Amino acid sequence: MTSEPLQRQQYELAFHFLPSFTETEIEEKRRGIEELISKSGGIVSRYGEIKKMKLAYPIKKEQFSNFGYIEFSAPKNTIEVINKKMTLNDEVLRHVVIKKKEGKKVLAAKPVKPREVLPEEIGKPESTEELDKKIEEILEKL
Repeated sequence: MTSEPLQRQQYELAFHFLPSFTETEIEEKRRGIEELISKSGGIVSRYGEIKKMKLAYPIKKEQFSNFGYIEFSAPKNTIEVINKKMTLNDEVLRHVVIKKKEGKKVLAAKPVKPREVLPEEIGKPESTEELDKKIEEILEKL
């Protein structure tokens, strides 16, 4: 019976830490996640700077979080273990592990220019009397 080498996949783990952590605590927690990945059979390739950010909606009653990510390679069977331990960690507000596709580039979004409103789209009132009437209607509603 021959043993085959474990197939490794590329992954990215994104996470939100509690906003109350100091910079020192944040670094400790990040190293803790790296250690979890290593003990599970993964190899960390890089990590992004952890930044404080305002959340679009509250997570566990928190309006802010410390967001970061770690890229790593690991055998498929270790992701379930990593997910379970991250879920049980009370210091992590939310996390997700994404399988990275090799050879695919992420396209940068182009900025969208605001469309100009043409004068004929505004709907000019025909007279000042009509404009006065519309203003009075609006003021009555207030």
